Amino acid sequence: MDGFSGEIDNYVNAPRRSGAKWVPHFLIEFDHANCISCGRCIKVCPGGVYVFEDDGDKMIVKIDNLDNCIGDTCCEKVCPKNKTMHLHKFSPLGKN
Repeated sequence: MDGFSGEIDNYVNAPRRSGAKWVPHFLIEFDHANCISCGRCIKVCPGGVYVFEDDGDKMIVKIDNLDNCIGDTCCEKVCPKNKTMHLHKFSPLGKN
């Protein structure tokens, strides 16, 4: 792991001021049929949410670390298909 990724991991996994574990507040709606597996989301995501997965004859983008999503929408902004992914803010207690 390079230094930058390590810094992100430390930030994402660090305990909050209250001492509570950080709970993600974002859900990602991902349209696999629209994804062209360009990997741009993988490259820009500071939390390492996306990974490539071998699907036999090709590599596909997969959400692997949703807990690391910080909701910065970098993935949405770089997606050339524009409607492949959308982040939705939610309350972990079910109160939107």
